[in-house]
Amino acid sequence: MSDFGIICEFNPIHNGHVRLLQKAREMGAERIVCVMSGNAVQRGELSIADKYFRAEQALKCGADLVLELPYPYSSASAEYFARAGVKILSSFVDNIIFGSECGDISLLTNAAECAYAEDFKSAVSKRIENGEGAAHAYFGELESRGFCGLSSNDILGVEYIRTAIENGSKLGFFTIKREGAGYLETELKANENPSASALRRLFENGEADLSLLSEYMPSDTAKALNEAYQNGGLTDMRELDTAILTFFRLHNGSDFEDIAEAGGGLANRICSLARDSVSIDELFEKLKTKRYTDARFRRAMLFCMTGVTHSLLDAPPAYTVLLAANKKGRELLSEKRKADGIAVVTKPADAPECTQTQANTALDAIFTLARKNKLEASAMLKKRAQVES
Repeated sequence: MSDFGIICEFNPIHNGHVRLLQKAREMGAERIVCVMSGNAVQRGELSIADKYFRAEQALKCGADLVLELPYPYSSASAEYFARAGVKILSSFVDNIIFGSECGDISLLTNAAECAYAEDFKSAVSKRIENGEGAAHAYFGELESRGFCGLSSNDILGVEYIRTAIENGSKLGFFTIKREGAGYLETELKANENPSASALRRLFENGEADLSLLSEYMPSDTAKALNEAYQNGGLTDMRELDTAILTFFRLHNGSDFEDIAEAGGGLANRICSLARDSVSIDELFEKLKTKRYTDARFRRAMLFCMTGVTHSLLDAPPAYTVLLAANKKGRELLSEKRKADGIAVVTKPADAPECTQTQANTALDAIFTLARKNKLEASAMLKKRAQVES
């Protein structure tokens, strides 16, 4: 029996994601475990719908067990995102499958072996010391060693494999080539797998309707998303404009010395420009710089607001949360709980008191306000996993 894992966001799930789940079955997956980002995703943004909603849709589309990739790892750079995802999956599966722009597992494995070497790490550190942003330094060093043209999902794949090498893991890795729109592509095209970014933009612009959504995602998911949208239950960052600007106007960069991703003058820049901006869109426009990516600013802001320190990111996840499971998933969970793996929390209220829980609690206090139909801060604690009998 072979169990496959997928590290994902499903923000929201669409036909391209369904294809990945189907490919895992075709490759012999008896059971599929998805480790899915919680209420915040890797670009430092809040997810379009809450983690339980997205997990339920994943179950309908072919997953057997959905576990949370917890915050703050879910919103961190590729290294931390991959490390946490692989850590959780290694307790449950034999193989990991992912989509990539190149679709070449040999190339990505070679790049991972290169990135694991000490001289590579030293070279990247030197680039950063010389003023390059971390992402540019990483990409640049890979390109200097012959690994040219790699894109965002390729780099995530490299980090998955590198993490396994670092941990001495025997996980197998498979990749399929992404088809359709590119990562962060904002335009939808007929008869093409979309990017999740383009689908989110429909909601942001008030252009989403059931017939259009159904072209790019399973009909049940389209219907559920459209209903949530109509009821004010999807994330709308514009609802947080005043809260975010107020937070940074009332702080100085020196207040965030220990916060991850906020070094190098970023915190000072954010606090200063918040005082000169009247909306989040204006703030992000002013923050743009060649050295740092948009995602870096978003992560820095989110980490400042939720108190995410370097030490928290450097530590492995203390636990994961069960989000959804069918009969096969419940059987797998029962089997693996008998082994020495990561702790799985079935009720959020039972999560252990630790810095990971504190960060998640702070995130949920923000997430529950980022919608027209606002919720109390404890709303996520009252949610329950979708468990099929």
